[in-house]
Amino acid sequence: MSGEMSAWLRVLRGGDQPRARLVCLPHAGGSASFFRPWLAHLPGDIDLLAVQYPGREERFNETRIACLASLAEHISQALLSLPSRPLWLFGHSMGAALAYAVGVQLEAAGVGAEHVFVSAHPPPHRQPPSDLHRQDDTALIADILRQDAEATGLWGNPQLRALFLPTLRSDYQAIETWQPAQLDRLAAPIDVLLARADTDVSLAQARAWADLSEHTPDIRLFDGDHFYLKQQPRPVIHHLLRRTAYLQGESV
Repeated sequence: MSGEMSAWLRVLRGGDQPRARLVCLPHAGGSASFFRPWLAHLPGDIDLLAVQYPGREERFNETRIACLASLAEHISQALLSLPSRPLWLFGHSMGAALAYAVGVQLEAAGVGAEHVFVSAHPPPHRQPPSDLHRQDDTALIADILRQDAEATGLWGNPQLRALFLPTLRSDYQAIETWQPAQLDRLAAPIDVLLARADTDVSLAQARAWADLSEHTPDIRLFDGDHFYLKQQPRPVIHHLLRRTAYLQGESV
């Protein structure tokens, strides 16, 4: 992949002539490295990029952005600067909302994504009100542990908690205060991925993504909880490849 890469995009794998470019957008508090394990399961002719929000990893000292519309604008501009390739967007949780918002901006610029995958998040018009970003640290951490019990070690450490909690709170503010002025329908298909044990998104909410695409969304259920991606990257990626018709001869 030629040219200077934006700080907003971490290239986990890049080639000169990829068949497609998969761009992954992490959850609240997440970082680009969350998607590194996908490299082991993704075909070599597909580039894998992950969005790196400011305030984490190599961007730790940069000012956090607590506005989802602003995040989407920065990400869209970074993607528009890349050489043209078929683009798939995959967003998990907060990243799902961003995938939709970025998809809208890219289509407005005339270079929309071929496919948008939203994981573990309702569409903006079905997102229940929440103000956890205004609540105390205990309430915020409790919500994280409710979704991801494996994170107990991180949030139980006072030093790490002090280090990472401001970034998490900023991300919560971004998603909880996001109110799009209008709900644009994407020309690209929107597909929905859900975990069976994830109580944050109902099937009715998942179906409501149909209001935001010219296509009827495919809704696929996976075993696990809100962070099901960590346990089963291979079946998730296989599903993405089928839905984008990468795997020839299989139903999509």
